[in-house]
Order: sequence, then C-alpha cells, then structure tokens
Amino acid sequence: MSIKSLKRLTLGGQASRREDILIALQALGCMHLIPLSEDNAKVNRAIAMQQPTEASEALAWLSRLERRRRPVKDKSLIDVDELVAEILENKQRIRQQQDKRDLLKQRLQLLRPWGEFDLPELASIQGLRFWFYVLPLKKSAALSSLEVPWQEIYRDQKNAYIIVVSENEPDSGILPVERSRVGQDSLSKVEEHIEIAEQHLEDLYAEREALTRWIYPLSQSLAASQDHAELLLASSGVQDEGEFFLVQGWMPADAEEAILELSEAFGTAVLLEEPQADDQPPTLLENSDLTGGGAEAMGFFQTPNYRAWDPGNLVFYSFSLFFAMIMNDAMYSAIFGVIVLLFRDKFEQSIEGQRLKNLGLFMSGLGVAWGILAGSYFGVTPSEGSLLGSLNIIDMNDYSAMMKLSVFIGVMHLIIANVMTAYINRTQTRALAPLGWAALMFGGMVYWFAETGTVWQGLGKFVGVVCAIGGAGLVCVFSSNRPIDTPKGLALRILDGAKAIYNITGAFGDILSYMRLFALGLSGASLAMTFNSLAGQAIEAKPVSGVLFAGLILLLGHVLNFALCIMSGVVHGMRLNVIEFVNWGLSDEGYPFKAFRKKED
Repeated sequence: MSIKSLKRLTLGGQASRREDILIALQALGCMHLIPLSEDNAKVNRAIAMQQPTEASEALAWLSRLERRRRPVKDKSLIDVDELVAEILENKQRIRQQQDKRDLLKQRLQLLRPWGEFDLPELASIQGLRFWFYVLPLKKSAALSSLEVPWQEIYRDQKNAYIIVVSENEPDSGILPVERSRVGQDSLSKVEEHIEIAEQHLEDLYAEREALTRWIYPLSQSLAASQDHAELLLASSGVQDEGEFFLVQGWMPADAEEAILELSEAFGTAVLLEEPQADDQPPTLLENSDLTGGGAEAMGFFQTPNYRAWDPGNLVFYSFSLFFAMIMNDAMYSAIFGVIVLLFRDKFEQSIEGQRLKNLGLFMSGLGVAWGILAGSYFGVTPSEGSLLGSLNIIDMNDYSAMMKLSVFIGVMHLIIANVMTAYINRTQTRALAPLGWAALMFGGMVYWFAETGTVWQGLGKFVGVVCAIGGAGLVCVFSSNRPIDTPKGLALRILDGAKAIYNITGAFGDILSYMRLFALGLSGASLAMTFNSLAGQAIEAKPVSGVLFAGLILLLGHVLNFALCIMSGVVHGMRLNVIEFVNWGLSDEGYPFKAFRKKED
C-alpha cells in the first residue's frame, strides 16, 4: 500500500473537438481535473445539479429489496421514463395501502372490547344514535350526573365501556374522556377489510419485486445522467483560447502511456510536469484488497497528504490488535466473525466493502487468538489441566504485567509513526527531530522497565538514559528550521527547542492513552464473569425456576456486554490510530483523488 506518484497534465486541443476530447478523457478515467476557467461555470453547475431525482428515488425504492428477479441487461428493452413512473406509482400505492391497513388495525383495536355488533338503522330507533365512551373506573362517578340515556356494556379491571344514546353528538364535557370513534363497521367486517388490504399489499409487493429486474437499466440511465453532468462541469473548467482550448489535471504517473495514445489519436498537445514544492496534489492510494480495509477505515476520518505516507497497512494490523485486546474473549470475537460472514453478500457489492470484510474477519481471527491466550470464553476461564487451560498464558489479573504490555504497544506504535515521518523527510535535517522523539520514548520505556525489574537494571538504565538524553538533544536542535545567523536567531532557536521538548508532556499522555487497551479488556471480562455469577446465584436460589432466570440473565447480559465490547473496540481502537498515532505520524491532511471517470457501462 502506498500513495501513487502523480504528474500534472496540461492538454491542449482544437476547440472544435473539445467535447470529443473531454469524452475520451472521461472514458479513460485517470484524471483529477483542475479548473482553469470560471466562464459559464455557474450556468453549467446549475444544469449539472439538475439530476433526475425521480429516477434516483425509484432506484432507491427497488434497491432496498433483498429478494430480486433475474436482472435484465439490455438497456433498450425499456423506456426509462415509463419505468420510473411505474415504480413511483407502485411506491405510492404501497404507502397508501399500508396507511389504510394501519388505520383499520387501529379501528380493530378500538372495537375489540365492544365485541361483535351491528348498528341498527336510524329509522328503527327514531333517529337516535349510539355514542361510545371508554371511562376509567376511577372516573365512574361522572355517570351519576348524566342526563341522557346510557348503558354500561362491559367492564374490565381498568375501564367501563359506556354507550350514550342521543340524537345529536353529546357535548365534549358530558364525560371526562373523549368519545371512542369506532365507526360504522362491525368487528368481523373490519377484520375482513384488513384481510383484503393485506392481499392487495401482497400483490403490490410482488409487483415491486418483479420491477427489480429493471434495476440495471435504471442504474445505467442514472449513471449516464451523472456522466453528462460531470462532462458539463469539466467543460466549464477548461481555458478557452479561441481556436484551441486547455484542460489541466493530475494523473497517475503510470498512466502516461495511455494519455500519449489519446493525444496521438486526437492530435492534441501534452505537457507533463512533476509536482512543484508549492503544489498540493490530491492523494491517490494504491490499496490491496487483502489489507486495504485499514485505509478504508482510516479514510472515514482523514486522508494523508500527498507528500506524507500511507498508514493504511499499519492501521489494518494495529486496529485489529487493539480490537482483539479490548474484546478480550474468544467467543465474542468468534461471534463477531460469524456476523461479518452472514453479511458478506452486502460487503462484496463493492471493492471497499470487500476490504472492510477482510478487515472484519482478520479482527475476528486475531480476537479469537487473543481470547484463547487470555483464557476467556464468555467470561469462563478453562481449568488448568485442560488443553485450553494450557494455552492460557496471559493473566489479565496481573495488573503490573498488563500495564507494561499496554505501554510497550503504545510506545512501539508511536515509534513507528515517528520513524515513518523521519523517512518521508529524510532529505531534510528536520527528519532528525522525529527520530529524537522515537529515541526519547524508547529510552523512557526501557528505563522504566529497568526500574521495575522487567529488564536487567544496569544495562536497561544505561540504555534508557542514553537514548532519552540523545533523543531530547535531537528534538531540541532539529525541531526548528530557524537560521542561526545572528545572536537573536540563536536565542530564538534555543527557545524553539525548549518549546519542542515541552511537548514531552503530550507524549507522556499519548502513551498513557494506550492503557485503555488493558482497562477496557479487563472491564469486559469482569462484566462477563459478573453475569455468569448472577446466573449461578439464580440457579442456587431456585433450582427449578432459577434455570429460566439464569438463561435470561446469561442471554441479555452477554448480548449487552458483546455490544459494549464491539462499540469500545471500534471507537477506542480507531481513536488510538486516528488521534494518538496520527498526531505523531501525519502532520498535514490531504484530499482524495477524484477521477473524471465515466460511470455508465
């Protein structure tokens, strides 16, 4: 994984062939355009923004279905406008039918307490009407003040069901509740209407599923619209010089041969230039499908600068390790991997999804391995004489050892960041400053290990002091590029060095942040053991019914703990990469390479 080298491409061609040349560049799809002119830009942008929203809505309506018909690949078999109208009509009819069914279900809930009945004809009861009220029992005293005929039909533990007989609707204050609007239809008739509505919905759902065979032609129509919009925007950014025009952009260095072939075919002039010091090219990452998930996850937060380095490969492994340590349970990690496999079809719909799937599976595998070494299976530790017990070599209860392990991982993580920063700037003297920080962090860690007896004290203290003092010296001297040509310049250079070394407090805090790996892993394991203990106590208290309660405790408790571990592993594992690591490894943020590429097949 690396950041691809780019070149600035300036292409000049005949104005009469501008559209053909831009279409060819779009088909080639290897150029990040640089606007050279704002002529007609506003007009073209306004036209480009007028995307077919109805077609997008129709495609989204069909794409949400899991079950789909065999796709039709021939785009000439359907009129897109008629297809969009049909899809949107299906969507509207489904929404209307769902609303109708939901209203009928609400009416059914109101009618159930009243039972099965049919309202008599008005002429048969001299124009009188029945008005229905659900009166809470605690307000039943209001019935004594009624001056119109009424009858209690039914009573349950909370309410009395009252029918008031009146020619006109009673006043709203006749009872301290609003009347129930049960409607004219009986209980059985409402149930019949609901059944009919459900049948109509099934037919509409089947129609929607049948329409999914046209997803490909519809998506291609949308892609063609987007291609036309991008072509308009590209055209608005060219520089018009009368008989000829200029278009400029960034392109991968390895696409030079393809550009030269295009130039020869259209008779255009081509100028290829290396990026200058004051240029800010976009960042084009070259990621492998196997470990590219690290760059995809990192891309949610930050894009590295073109002149920096791509940390995606390191993030793939470090994020997986941090996730495994926080999860700290073999079974939790295995379940996470099963979940990723269950949704693999959705992941495999795009290259980015495939890379994230590989990342998730690696995280799961590393989590299972760590959980086995930590001896945690749903919070249960295997016995010492068993095979799994013999693999338990990590003692989470050894706080001292786990703290040292967390600090060691943190220091090594930040050392790698500083070493890579030094490598990127290897042609400049300022590259010695990150090397100094790496030596200072390593020396401090070794000295602490020597003090605590983890390594041989004599040699450890000596190495630690030498590395720390040497690293601090490099930081003080090379953190600033201020020239030393006057006494004032020397004094300011010394102040710059003192200011740089003051950042040691930040380094100390960043290293201590890695303690969360141990703390969160221990808390997850402790919570799992707590739920296991509660379940055991429930069984001991009531051997029969306690089994049911124990099962509920285990199920709900471990589901909750699993969700918390997943959340902690993702959030805090990525935080250590995005904040602490990036703070030392990537100084400037870049912007992604957006290719002027044709989307329609």
